[in-house]
Amino acid sequence: MTHLLATLSTGRAFLIGIAVGIGVLVLIGALGVGLRRSREAPKLDIPGAMRPGPSDADLEKPVLEKLIGWALVFTVFMALWVPVFNWLPETQNNLNDTKASLAESVLRGHETTLPGTQQNPLGFNCQRCHGQNLHGGFNVYNGTLVPVPNLQTVCGGAKYNHPLIKSLQDIIQTISEGRTGTDMPSWSVRFAGAMDDQQINDLVNYILSIQKVPTKDNVCLKA
Repeated sequence: MTHLLATLSTGRAFLIGIAVGIGVLVLIGALGVGLRRSREAPKLDIPGAMRPGPSDADLEKPVLEKLIGWALVFTVFMALWVPVFNWLPETQNNLNDTKASLAESVLRGHETTLPGTQQNPLGFNCQRCHGQNLHGGFNVYNGTLVPVPNLQTVCGGAKYNHPLIKSLQDIIQTISEGRTGTDMPSWSVRFAGAMDDQQINDLVNYILSIQKVPTKDNVCLKA
């Protein structure tokens, strides 16, 4: 028991010695910092905007050189940025924009062929005569049942039973002016119709998109 008490007393004394040593070191460090601060001149907390500017010598060489260096860096950066991120991808961007515009035009043209409703104000109901997806059919004209051409093959010309179609312009003209003496009315506002140029252009783009005519027979692709 006496040996155990002696061991505990020795351990406690050792811990107390370490604590005292740490305390002395902290005190010496605090005194050193205090003495150092007392020797330094107090710093005034002056806002950056109110501090004196660079000297003339600094302005004439070091500061000027630094400004010129940064100006050169930004100039080179912009000289590389403009062609890399603007000129080089411009062709592809234009192609993507053209494809997107054409897709939107085809969609509007398709909506033009559907019945006009509250949900589809663009509809002129072309399919009433030309059938669903404009595949052709029959219509009653002056009390007579007449065949209506299949517009999915209209670009085939005479070879596909469209003898009056020899080019894309013939399709545009037929839609715009209609055909006298037939059940095909004029649709362009230029000829007392109801469609403007954009609507006719959209309709033509849709008709071109649904063609089932081989490329070699497609008169719409010829100049």
